[in-house]
Amino acid sequence: MPHMKLLSWSAPVAFLIMWGSGAIFVKLGLLDASVWTFLAIRSVGAFLILGGICLYVFRRRLSACILMLPAALIIRMLLAGILLQVVYQGAFFLAIENGLSPGLLAIVLGLQPCLTSLLAREDVGMKGHLLLLLGFAGLGVSVTGARDVSSLAITGVVFAVVSVTAMSLGSVFQKRVEVNPLVSALYQSMVAAVVFLIVALYVGPSWTPGPRLFLAASWMIVVVSVGATLLLLHMLSRGSAGSVSALFYLVPVVTMAFDYMVFGERVTLQTVIGSMLVVLSIVLFRKHLQARDTPMRIDGPRVRDL
Repeated sequence: MPHMKLLSWSAPVAFLIMWGSGAIFVKLGLLDASVWTFLAIRSVGAFLILGGICLYVFRRRLSACILMLPAALIIRMLLAGILLQVVYQGAFFLAIENGLSPGLLAIVLGLQPCLTSLLAREDVGMKGHLLLLLGFAGLGVSVTGARDVSSLAITGVVFAVVSVTAMSLGSVFQKRVEVNPLVSALYQSMVAAVVFLIVALYVGPSWTPGPRLFLAASWMIVVVSVGATLLLLHMLSRGSAGSVSALFYLVPVVTMAFDYMVFGERVTLQTVIGSMLVVLSIVLFRKHLQARDTPMRIDGPRVRDL
């Protein structure tokens, strides 16, 4: 069908723009709201929209698919939500609030596939570990190549590392949650909404309503938290996970481009070189893992390529 072909062609581009723009709109929203207030707005909005989608999709089997799930499964989804939505998102926002540019944050988060393999205790071999070292070296080059390193707060880098670690741990944990991704997303957004609402009310809501905050919150809720997630699910259903994950290699490039266009954050040559090292290490690391897991045929028998 023509519209399905158009969706299949445009989905990767749309997803890349949506996902890569997330850090930009976080930085924009934090100009008019505190971290915890903005996080509460985003998580509550995402929960309401995902809840509406789930009510429509599972309208004829709502109880079986969402409400009457085993307690152990619900607990696993909530724990995954704490890692992927609460810790990851919280540290993500705090990294930007503490002076880390969206472009540099995207580079740090680009190491997530590598960290996930390590935390999952995958046997990556000596070459795999060397590629991981290359990625972290590239990250160091990128960070130290910032326009004004002296003004780069170490707390911003620390929060970025906490963010990517939580995302990696959450990804490993999520693999053990065997349920419809929409249901898992609903439970995760629910626990995030509860936690961030409690924190925001405890520290005191702080925000200045206006068009800029409305735009930033709407974009983060509708475009990033819901739209990009649904596009990701669509692409995974239509193609291989490997081809979809390759899109994430371009996220730092897209984010840095947005950062320059919106905030005028110039990118030094050293940061470009460092980000290229990070991307190169991730690409080679993924290929290395695929080569180790792909059987080769030699004179008939199938053997593991070591």
